[in-house]
Amino acid sequence: MTLKKHSMAKSLTWGECRDHTLRTLDTWRHGGGRESAILYSGYFNEYQGEGFPVHRITKPLMTELCIQLEEDKGIKNSTINRFISAVSTVLKYCKDEDMIKFDLPTPFKRRNEKKGKTKRKYFTKDQVKEMEHIARNVMCNDNLGDIIKFAALTGMRIDEIIKLPAWRVDFNLRVINVEGTKGYDPRTIPIHASLMPTLISRCEDCTDKGQPDVKIFGNDWGKSDNRKSKADAVRNQFNNILFRYMKLPDDGRYVFHCLRHTFATWHLAQGTPPLELMAMLGHKNLATTLEYAHATSEGQRAAQDKLEY
Repeated sequence: MTLKKHSMAKSLTWGECRDHTLRTLDTWRHGGGRESAILYSGYFNEYQGEGFPVHRITKPLMTELCIQLEEDKGIKNSTINRFISAVSTVLKYCKDEDMIKFDLPTPFKRRNEKKGKTKRKYFTKDQVKEMEHIARNVMCNDNLGDIIKFAALTGMRIDEIIKLPAWRVDFNLRVINVEGTKGYDPRTIPIHASLMPTLISRCEDCTDKGQPDVKIFGNDWGKSDNRKSKADAVRNQFNNILFRYMKLPDDGRYVFHCLRHTFATWHLAQGTPPLELMAMLGHKNLATTLEYAHATSEGQRAAQDKLEY
């Protein structure tokens, strides 16, 4: 078979690689193997899209996708592993077929199927402030510092932050109206007082230019309209803080999505009713919200002190 050569490896997309694998790999062409391949590789299409560049499929990205699959769909570790296997098969096959010219990332970490869901970490307030300090004063990146603080105090997903336009911030009601997307319902998040100066400054900058549709944070990460590549850039810079500067273990438990867990944990420790928190996070059932939360010694002490006897 003659393969179409790509002049630049970076122009190669996930959709091209997946389609080629489905068409030509024997075990993916017929019967049950094909049905499984379409299902599990299709998760990547759902979250990242067919046009996602294959050179941007990294271990941090796959870790985040596995977390989202686990929490959005409630799937088990065995299904997560089939998803990982499907993506790995596409990459390895297209590398063997000489479509992919660059070195593949080290193998993606598979889940232990005998164990339950991986318990993600949350960050303490001191840790989040340290991240902010590193972003602003060591990396000289105020944009990253703003996003870290914003994520920890809103619980918003990275894609939601990147695509947030100025007009969705209501300063009269002091809320952020988060857009509904495929799989997620629209929701409203109250604005924390400490975020007001940053949001006012950024939104005024957009509206003064007569561009209320301009993304509050997204424009800081390149001129491209591809929010997936911008989210990837944020993740990479955030991982630098975690693993290079803070020396946290790169074992899959620490990712940008942990800021969402952090938001939930802080709120429950503060006594926020779970149903109110569920609404702010945009979860469809309470069990998912409670899985996000992590018990803290401070929260346990506060709860015990409130107990009347």
